[in-house]
Amino acid sequence: MSTQKNQKRNTVSKTLRLIVLVLAAAISSTYSLDKICTQTRSPSFCFALLQAHALDNLQQLDEFVILATTNSALATSSKIQSLLSRTTDPKLKLVYSFCSNYYSAALGALSAAKDKLRSRDFRAIKYAADTVSRDAAACRKAFDMASSSPIAIVGDNNEFENLSSVFVAVSGKL
Repeated sequence: MSTQKNQKRNTVSKTLRLIVLVLAAAISSTYSLDKICTQTRSPSFCFALLQAHALDNLQQLDEFVILATTNSALATSSKIQSLLSRTTDPKLKLVYSFCSNYYSAALGALSAAKDKLRSRDFRAIKYAADTVSRDAAACRKAFDMASSSPIAIVGDNNEFENLSSVFVAVSGKL
């Protein structure tokens, strides 16, 4: 009889320890969209982007943001290449050339971030996010070189900056 009680206690004890470990893991991976989005350049953009992923863990959330940011960068980079080949305005050519280089660097950083997420190298992911954000801002600053000309990628780059800002905020929580 005493052996059965000890076995029962051991089983209950192991179960409780397992529950505590699961809860501790869940607590350590929780986050608040409010705490993330208020750290971005456009909290309303961030909330709209992440709302459907509110139940994801931080790694899943970062993976989603990396994918969304990469898709935006690819689309804008393609648009820049098209504009670069068609424009005759030397100032616009210069702007698009600079932005093309910034987007290429950002795409490299995004690719590295995706790899680093798999290996759980969170410091490298944060560094990649900062790089992407700087590249997006640098493209916007290049617009000043052709301030009198309409620049066809202003809206695209603004979206990319918003995405990169979310990427920085989410990566900072990993």
